[in-house]
Amino acid sequence: MKRKQKSRIITIGGIVAIAVLVGFMISLQVEVMRNNKFKRGFEKIVIDVNTLTQQYQGEESKWLAKNYNNSTMISVVNQYLPKYQELIDRAEALDTPERYKESQGYLVSAIESEKQSNEHFRNYLVTHDKQEYDRSSDLLTKSLTDSANADAAIKAAG
Repeated sequence: MKRKQKSRIITIGGIVAIAVLVGFMISLQVEVMRNNKFKRGFEKIVIDVNTLTQQYQGEESKWLAKNYNNSTMISVVNQYLPKYQELIDRAEALDTPERYKESQGYLVSAIESEKQSNEHFRNYLVTHDKQEYDRSSDLLTKSLTDSANADAAIKAAG
């Protein structure tokens, strides 16, 4: 009987060890899937931001070429601001694993800075205040820096 009990204990112990190992492997796989889902979402937002920026710059080039007057350009800026806000909201809503929090923060900051740059540019168009133009330029530089930092942070996180 003791021998049979030892055999059962060993069998149950083996089953428990296998179950723990399988559970651990499943949790690793779930984490990998979560990381991949985040990276896909992050990349999609980056692509959408780049597309929006290019579209906006196309509109701004029309203003620079005198095809748009200030009033038209103000309207264009106003049309683009909600689009930037939508991208900010999407970036903030990402299910972000801890290792990617820094890259998400930089991405959100980059989009916010670009949006704020456009707001200050609009203010410049309304007021002709050079400080608004300078602030717009500074925020655009910050946006580019944050964008590069987001890229570096996501690469560093793996």
